Amino acid sequence: MIFIILILGFILRLINLNQSLWLDEAITAITVKNLPLLDIIPKFSLGDFHPPLYYLILKLWTNVFGYSEIALRMPSVIFGVLTVFFIYKLGGKKAALFMALNPLAIYYSQEARMYGLAAFAVTAAVFFFRRKNYLWWGLFFLIGLYTDYLVWFMLPVFFFYKRKSILIIIFLFPLFFLLKEQLSQAVLANAMWLQVVGGLEPKSAPMVLVKFVFGRISVGYLAVISVIYLWFLSNAKNKFNWLWLGLPIIIGFIISLKIPVFSYFRFLFVLPAFILLLAEGVKNKILIGLICLISLISLIYFNIKPQFHREDWRGVVAYVQNNKVFMPSRAQDAPLKYYNPNVVVNDVNNINIGQDRTVYLIRYVQEIFDQRDFLRHVLELSGYTKTDEKVFNGVVVWKYQI
Repeated sequence: MIFIILILGFILRLINLNQSLWLDEAITAITVKNLPLLDIIPKFSLGDFHPPLYYLILKLWTNVFGYSEIALRMPSVIFGVLTVFFIYKLGGKKAALFMALNPLAIYYSQEARMYGLAAFAVTAAVFFFRRKNYLWWGLFFLIGLYTDYLVWFMLPVFFFYKRKSILIIIFLFPLFFLLKEQLSQAVLANAMWLQVVGGLEPKSAPMVLVKFVFGRISVGYLAVISVIYLWFLSNAKNKFNWLWLGLPIIIGFIISLKIPVFSYFRFLFVLPAFILLLAEGVKNKILIGLICLISLISLIYFNIKPQFHREDWRGVVAYVQNNKVFMPSRAQDAPLKYYNPNVVVNDVNNINIGQDRTVYLIRYVQEIFDQRDFLRHVLELSGYTKTDEKVFNGVVVWKYQI
């Protein structure tokens, strides 16, 4: 039975795997493609806000399998299926089935980012910790700790059950120096940017529950339906899983009062705890079937509605072709460079109008990096007229001609 569940989880994670890369994935792709392995930490990680392990693993992977969308995302697919396996070892076939079908787990099993690896590493670490195999626990927990800083919020969970587990912090000293440098370079002043990277809002905490149930789809009444899952969870008694689910979220909420980290996807590593509690709390076969049905409907709805998919930069590049592009900040041009390395990009700090009869203005995060709409005014004052507008899953592109 578990073999069938794993195959099902694997197949579901392959559907729409070749979507366009979005911004963060493209940054990841450009990094592992252009930088040698030993340059990733000194030339990229210092300006990033994640530990380096995922990038190092992906570098080794892409050296063998290439840099296509599918190749970049396949490690996350593998991590996602392995997470289902360890959920089975922790909670049985019912929990594994819930995890195999979970829309949010599937979404981040299809993304070339570190969150799937973090969830797998933490789940494996919990498995070995519960079986008192502390050597393998330490190995997998260190993988998680070197993958995502929020995994550090699991330290109090393990410490609560075994005081000596805190000694693993000795192996984190290299990351302390890296994190200090990253924080010193972080730009956290812009209020709108805080919301993008995880600033607190009234809906932030409830959104974690909604996304854990329904994934990336956005429909108003889902919040009401997801409350029913709290009733399911109320029947679960496993204290370790409750601590695993609750404590990192509480710590993340508190930390976000100073450093914006509170976005639901950053807590993917506690989703397995949610699944285990759900499986423990639901024993009625009808309710089990209902939970599976809700997950399947959410998955189908997501896959047939392109507006829920990732930013379509592949479509943007096909639209602008080799024409000159203007965008608020070239810090966001990685998707353009991934799909067309020869594209010429201008931003607010580097404007070269030239003699081009057709140019394109990409209004991506314009409200953050070009709040006064400077690029639009420069183009229109230079004689350009807007002749077309297209939206590629959140990426707005204006065509200008003279």
